Amino acid sequence: MADSKKTIALADDDANVRSSLARTIQKHFADIEIIHFSNTVETKKYILNNPDKIDLLILDIHFGMGETGLDILPDIKKYSPALSVILLSAMEKTYGQEVSDKAGDYIIDFMSKPVTETELIIKIKKALLSKDDKTKKLEKLESENALLSEMLSSQDDGGAGGLFEKEVLQRLYAMTKVFMQKPYEPKENIIINGQEIDVLAFTAAPLPFSIMVFETKYFPNAKVSGGANEPMRVFANGIEKVSTKRRNLFEQSENQFKQVSKRIEKILKESGFAKYEEIYRPFIQTFIVFPDSTDISGIETSNANRYTKICKFKDLTPDFIIKTAFAMPKRQVGEDVKKIILEKLF
Repeated sequence: MADSKKTIALADDDANVRSSLARTIQKHFADIEIIHFSNTVETKKYILNNPDKIDLLILDIHFGMGETGLDILPDIKKYSPALSVILLSAMEKTYGQEVSDKAGDYIIDFMSKPVTETELIIKIKKALLSKDDKTKKLEKLESENALLSEMLSSQDDGGAGGLFEKEVLQRLYAMTKVFMQKPYEPKENIIINGQEIDVLAFTAAPLPFSIMVFETKYFPNAKVSGGANEPMRVFANGIEKVSTKRRNLFEQSENQFKQVSKRIEKILKESGFAKYEEIYRPFIQTFIVFPDSTDISGIETSNANRYTKICKFKDLTPDFIIKTAFAMPKRQVGEDVKKIILEKLF
């Protein structure tokens, strides 16, 4: 939670201006810490190293030589997104249009020198209230983000994500006639192009040669949307939830296909299968499995790559996988080749 004591930073190359502002602020606010900066370099460096320390920055525009206050606004917002900024200038006619362009995105208010005492205090109170509101919103998003990330990545038997993954694995293990061997659950995380593969397996003869790569998602009672050119979005009770795991599902699938394909081709070449014939080229199908209670009707698949199959847990049946496998390019790879790849892939 936000500290009750507030910190205001004054960035101006004129020490007399900073001193005058500081005296007025301390006259009206009993519990305020004031920090002084005489140039843009000091200002940026401090905020970079202390992104949560300052509650309000009163920033002059013109610093003589070098950067202006307007120039450093993007960096300030990058370092400290919730920081309220009031611009200060005696050159309103010169910078007026630029200030208007920055309003809302970078600054909360503007004051023209010389500043009256009443205007200064009113705008400071407004800015500090805005900072508190932004902080609360960010804390709420961070809390939701941490919760969702924990749900998604949990490996603990008691974790919701872990329990759902076990349900998927148990169903796959029961499909003895579909796979050449039981689905393989890596002993260690297999990371391909930044993404984690949960399970892989080979279809049994006479099904076309394929690798099944499964990634499970745990979003119960939520609505999931997204498409081939946008990241996944998750809504629960009509409110969008933020997660560091959020990403483009179809781009992820294509990355897995390319990376695993390269590894398999290398294995085949090292094992004496030097010819890049059609029968030796792997085909990878990614299944993204959601809980039955998740609404996935908003996921747009028409423009997605053919390597991704999105389904619910109830849809993950032997008939579904066989039908998917037969829709792939035909393969006639021998069982010995499959075993070589399965043993050496990771």
